[in-house]
Amino acid sequence: AHDSIGATSPSANWYLAEGSTGGGMETYVLVQNPNTTEAKVNIVFQTGDGEKAPAPLQGLTIQPFTRYTIKVNDWVPDEFNVSTAVEAIQGTVVVERAMYGNGRAWAHDSIGYSPWSW
Repeated sequence: AHDSIGATSPSANWYLAEGSTGGGMETYVLVQNPNTTEAKVNIVFQTGDGEKAPAPLQGLTIQPFTRYTIKVNDWVPDEFNVSTAVEAIQGTVVVERAMYGNGRAWAHDSIGYSPWSW
């Protein structure tokens, strides 16, 4: 397994370029709220079949000083290509993506890209 660099600050917009729920892979989007007030986010997945914006992931509340884990497989199963956009509509957050494969024999983690967090 390997990990990526940490975020330098929270942001309102995060993008995760890759992910897969096909071929036995598991993908998780991890949304952290490092703030003293709750955050609300919208989560949208891009797949080969187009955009998927599950209703329960729109306006999702993330409590202060917590992390919320979304198993992408539950929302877009059997997709080899899944990218994710997380937009904070209230507050700011930090977002990363964890993937596991081959019965969890391998794993990796990557921070999201935020044009406003660098």
